Amino acid sequence: MLQRHMATTLLTVVITSVTTPSFAEAPLWESWAQPYPQRGEFAPSRQGSLQPRLQLAAYSTPAPLSNPIKQGLLDQARSLENKPQWQRSAPLGRTLVNKTLMETVQRLLNWQGALLPDALAQQFDLIPISSSNGKGHFTGYYTPLLEGSRIRTARFNVPVYSKPPNNLKNLSHADIARGALANKGLEVAWVDNAYLLYTAQLQGSARIHYTDNTTATLDYAGDNGHSFKSVASYLVSKGYKIGAMTHNNINQWLKNHPSVLFEVLTSNPRYIFFHETQNSPRTASGSLVIPGHTIAVDSRYIPHGSVLLAELPRLDAAGKNPNGTEWRILFAQDNGPAIKGDGRFDLYTGVGESASSATYSISGLHRVFMLVRKPT
Repeated sequence: MLQRHMATTLLTVVITSVTTPSFAEAPLWESWAQPYPQRGEFAPSRQGSLQPRLQLAAYSTPAPLSNPIKQGLLDQARSLENKPQWQRSAPLGRTLVNKTLMETVQRLLNWQGALLPDALAQQFDLIPISSSNGKGHFTGYYTPLLEGSRIRTARFNVPVYSKPPNNLKNLSHADIARGALANKGLEVAWVDNAYLLYTAQLQGSARIHYTDNTTATLDYAGDNGHSFKSVASYLVSKGYKIGAMTHNNINQWLKNHPSVLFEVLTSNPRYIFFHETQNSPRTASGSLVIPGHTIAVDSRYIPHGSVLLAELPRLDAAGKNPNGTEWRILFAQDNGPAIKGDGRFDLYTGVGESASSATYSISGLHRVFMLVRKPT
């Protein structure tokens, strides 16, 4: 959703032999074992109720989070078991029946070989994925960290609002910024940086550390129904001299130019409301986000429940300095309003600064395939 994310990765789709390491050897990805909240602009979770159901059988025991591949496969299996087995998903793309998707997941759960194209090709078809221009398009999203207060103070004076009643939910971002929701008991928290709050709204969730030394998750509770427009694009259109359009650069530039803060932030008409939780929210398919493996897709082309294999940069622990590439298993589990078309992906990169850096570092040309079990 590069209207919401400024880091973009283009993915090529030509299969060749490789000798890159497997997923387990990358320093940053190894540290991403804990799932964290999703972006708020994803579709909310919905539990399917159609019959007949695909049975999860022996795959009902949760895997430890230290094994994100197994966890993701189990999540995919659970998301598929409630769907009619002969139902076809992704009408504009890979119109596979749910039974085939489940059989692919089950075979991967029993797979003992390397997670590399040449090895997987023994039991799986590797279907190249590409957008209309012949290349896949990747962006990244992450969970930012905020400092906040449960009460308004001189420092923490930017409100974080919960979803208002219906008669107020469609207010413009500018109206909200001018105080249209003030003093209505809707303040969830107070933060000290309006742009960092925008960043959290861009991603749809945040971890917040309060002045009383407690922490919580601010998770998506709704939006004002207005369309999203990129603040970065607005800055470019106005000719402001910022340099590279990174979050850090924009944040610092706005600190140095407070007179245009209102103008810049309200150029995005959409406003995201939050609620506080101690739990990790779930993706549109009902699973927890797995850092480094969960992707949002356009489910008209790529069905939820499918498993992909992509070649991505190996990053250091700070999410920077790509050092070669690795093949990674990815799970199509979520949606995003800017994830439109075949070959369009958004990868969840984790929490905090290293994850923010990783959303930029994944940029580049790579290969990506959908895994589909071969008939027996």
